[in-house]
Amino acid sequence: MSDLLELDASAISKSTLATPLAWTKMQLEAQSRFGLPQEIKRSQTIQPRPRTIIRSKSVSLIDSLESANKSASQRQLLIGELGCGKSTYILQSIAHALSAGWIVLYIPRAISLVDSSSPYAYNAALQTYLQPAIVDHLLSAMLDVNRKALKQVKINEALRVDNKEVFASGTTLDAVLDRTLKEHNSAFTRQLVLELVWSTLAKQSEVPVLVAVDDAQVLFGPTLYRNPDFVPLQAYELAVPRSLLNIFISPRENAHLKRGAVLATISMTHANFPAPAELLIAMRESASAEKSSVPWNRVKKIFASPTCPTRVSEPHAYTEIESQNLTNARNAQFQLVDVGEKLSRPEAASLLHLMSRENAFWAIPDDELFIEKLVESSGNIRSFEQNWRKSLM
Repeated sequence: MSDLLELDASAISKSTLATPLAWTKMQLEAQSRFGLPQEIKRSQTIQPRPRTIIRSKSVSLIDSLESANKSASQRQLLIGELGCGKSTYILQSIAHALSAGWIVLYIPRAISLVDSSSPYAYNAALQTYLQPAIVDHLLSAMLDVNRKALKQVKINEALRVDNKEVFASGTTLDAVLDRTLKEHNSAFTRQLVLELVWSTLAKQSEVPVLVAVDDAQVLFGPTLYRNPDFVPLQAYELAVPRSLLNIFISPRENAHLKRGAVLATISMTHANFPAPAELLIAMRESASAEKSSVPWNRVKKIFASPTCPTRVSEPHAYTEIESQNLTNARNAQFQLVDVGEKLSRPEAASLLHLMSRENAFWAIPDDELFIEKLVESSGNIRSFEQNWRKSLM
């Protein structure tokens, strides 16, 4: 598989449609530091050389990234059927951004922010529940992946804790993160540093920034964390989701990301975390807008599908709504992007040829079986690949 072309900054274009490209060493290291969605992580373990297939939506997403490189931020929400490749499109966008010198913040499993899998403690000064283990991971991953680009960005205000100056104005972000991880163990200080770094990235225009979030639906609903009265906490009551919402996802008016883009997906794998009604209402309003490229009927079909583990019905007048979650979902002003297009025959043929080279099956399939498997999968890329691997060939 050494002959595969690598996914560099110029690799995703109309000329490479249906072409398999290998992740570069830098991109694989970034995936390792930030983490990967479980399904993609499992897939990569059986690939001799981790790779991806370029599709038409890949090209359009990269085109939108290039537009965001020169202007104010876009907040795009990728939607589509289970297994259509939403997370892969995110990874392709990240790969392009890293190769082009962007700063990248990637949260591959936002569910881990709200599933009560990490320690948390209430902080009266910030009026939120701190999540020190998650903050430590995010700070170290951001530094490791973006060290060179972070040298170009400086903080515009000093950070003071307990009337002591921790970082002077003009300190570069790589130095802020490096010193924080080495010298400051306080969960309170590290949370302040996280917010300082993120807000600095949002306000600056020297380097484009890509914020990518998988499982974004969990930011607009209840969590598995509990308060002292054993009442479930809302996502905005936790420190990391709150910072993510306030700075990047649902910022105040005129406080959006100055240069770059936000890409988010809604996971349809985890039955415990379906799209909340508040987000569905905001999506319905967005899809009903005159300039929307995705009609509400299409959105409703995706989320109400009987084959979807997280299927939900359309919110109605008696649906229970949490007001702050609804406000956050509306403030996000997501541009809906439908990435649920079916595999084309050239894309399916390219993927099949690649799997054959990877020894995923031992016999050479004929055209009749190829069409049978493509129809059987309804053009879904994950189903198409899994059907071949489960076959007797």
